[in-house]
Amino acid sequence: MSFSKFWNDLQVNLGVGTNIKNWTTIKDYLGDQFKIVEISPNGIKIESPEADTIQYVTKGDFEVTYNHWEPYCSRKFTRRELSDLTRFSKYTISIIKHLKK
Repeated sequence: MSFSKFWNDLQVNLGVGTNIKNWTTIKDYLGDQFKIVEISPNGIKIESPEADTIQYVTKGDFEVTYNHWEPYCSRKFTRRELSDLTRFSKYTISIIKHLKK
């Protein structure tokens, strides 16, 4: 699936108020979670208990993670490497996983 199709699906299928569990390929679901507070054509606003302010994750941040999804899931590309490309890897990884169930 192309990123454009994924982004369109995200806009339709991710709801405001949805709680997302933090997920990694190595440790599976971790105990913490965050909540979707706004969805716009250019990004998503997220409320996290670990952040002092609402986090705005851009469409570009999702595209970076989406483009590295298969290598990340097969452990050929680490979360650390993703966090070097986008500081929001925790959110983008977990949301993509949530939508790919």
